[in-house]
Amino acid sequence: MATDSSKATHVKRRLIVTAIDIGTTFSGWAYSTLNEPEKVYANQTWFAGDGSLASLKTSSCLLFSPEKEFKYFGYEAETEFVRLVGDNEQHGWYYFRRFKMALFNDQKLNRYTTIEDISGRKMPALVVFANAIKFLKDNFTETIRNRVPSFKNTDVTYVLTVPAIWDDMAKRFMREAAVEAGIPNDQLVIALEPEAASVWCQGIKTEIQRCNETNAFGISAVGTRYMIVDLGGGTADITVHEKRPNNTLLEIHEPIGGPWGGTEVDKNFIRLFQMIFGASEWEEYKQNELEDILYMYRDFEAKKRTVQLTLSKQMILKVPPSLKEYYERNGKRSIAEIEHLFDRNIVWQKDKLRIDASLIKKCFEGPVHEIIYNVEKLLSKKGMKNVSKIILVGGFSESQYVQESFKAKFANKQVIVPAECGLAVLKGAVLFGQNQSIVTARISRFTYGLEISIPFDATKHPEEKMIDSDVGTLCMDSFWKAVEIGEEIKDGQEVARIGKAVDDCQNHIKMRIFKSNKQNPIFTTDEGCELIGEIAVPMDCTLKAVDNAVDEIFIFGGTELKFKTKHRLRGDIHELNIDL
Repeated sequence: MATDSSKATHVKRRLIVTAIDIGTTFSGWAYSTLNEPEKVYANQTWFAGDGSLASLKTSSCLLFSPEKEFKYFGYEAETEFVRLVGDNEQHGWYYFRRFKMALFNDQKLNRYTTIEDISGRKMPALVVFANAIKFLKDNFTETIRNRVPSFKNTDVTYVLTVPAIWDDMAKRFMREAAVEAGIPNDQLVIALEPEAASVWCQGIKTEIQRCNETNAFGISAVGTRYMIVDLGGGTADITVHEKRPNNTLLEIHEPIGGPWGGTEVDKNFIRLFQMIFGASEWEEYKQNELEDILYMYRDFEAKKRTVQLTLSKQMILKVPPSLKEYYERNGKRSIAEIEHLFDRNIVWQKDKLRIDASLIKKCFEGPVHEIIYNVEKLLSKKGMKNVSKIILVGGFSESQYVQESFKAKFANKQVIVPAECGLAVLKGAVLFGQNQSIVTARISRFTYGLEISIPFDATKHPEEKMIDSDVGTLCMDSFWKAVEIGEEIKDGQEVARIGKAVDDCQNHIKMRIFKSNKQNPIFTTDEGCELIGEIAVPMDCTLKAVDNAVDEIFIFGGTELKFKTKHRLRGDIHELNIDL
């Protein structure tokens, strides 16, 4: 089924544009006003740890009570959960950390999808994401009301960021979660993360360029082609833009990417500890000493950003006394045996673990290799010869290892890392919300179309697809193609066909929307075809089938797939959102 609305949901310009960025590792919000659209303000009141460290983003963590009531988000959730663990009161509580990747990994995503907290307890994903969005929305609202007492909720356009490589259902899921969080559908814009970063980078300058008053990074000249590599905690999003006239952008290749974000380094770090101490022993320790584990993770998160490609020194991690006590009591190997096994590349001295640079760098090698391999592969394609600049954005791009790896591999390119590159997506999303038509065309990632029934032809169609109707013998499961993979589609581009009832007095027809990774699928049952949504199109039940027809119109080129119908006899228009 679909949500039926007689009026369009295009977002009009409002007094304030607020971006909400739910990241895998960190989240935050930022805004600008209609009077000063390019002056972007981010929240600066997040406090990490004991409250002494101010941050422009907060940790992507949620804490729910045993009754599944939302209690805390961000650093507050971390701190309270650590307190619960320290007092042995955490049992029954739900603690979600780094939950965003659930939408990338779930191939059967719907509103009933569940995700697990750190102890394996499940809650509906929609509830988790909606509460994360609501917290950030409410935090922004509270802040802006202190500054503008006359502020009204209807004054805001909200922009929600998503990875460009997410599929249509994940984007639709985020829209529904935002609506559940209290954001009206007509006040909500979905922004693609690398696009938002690209928009931001168009307007910022390096220190040298500020002095010389030249264009931002040299990417503002019409015709310039550059690559944006958005490296977050969970995913890597890679796209290529060309600067066009009137300060607009053109996407010249569909986004590519994968699960190669900074959390992959963390996973490798954990695997290293499992190798050191034994997988089962590490899991048992983690369950019993979760508070100490969380502090270790936080210590590694801070230090991993300083790891260099040329690192030769040891990384020194502070080890909780409980870890040494546990292994002296329960470990299958002694500390001396661990040091010998790793050829003294790991040395345990009192409350510190000294880990050789070679082992730490191995934690980075896998994900960074995947990123660079895919960047190299994309740059080798037709039309990419003139791409001379690579811009690294996202939290993982703050890693010195990542930056140095790119500069070493792409010595013939200009590798640019903006200041505060971790905020490029968030701040760029605000600018995108102020000018949603800035990206004039995008490249279709899939072939999109409808499942239709066409006149049956015994010379072409298999007999098992033959059906009878009031308008004759038809072939079912036929794929009607609207756009094909790799095709350039303009922002707001409409592609239409005439849809007719197959039986007399029919009050609706059910349209099934499919995508395919092939250029020319014949049937929706072909390999590579995937159902992405169903829509009930209103019809006139008083008409014969031959007179009961609608224009079925895809609206492509935006950040979300849209669909509307217009009855050819009555003229009424319905804009239909593809439902989960």
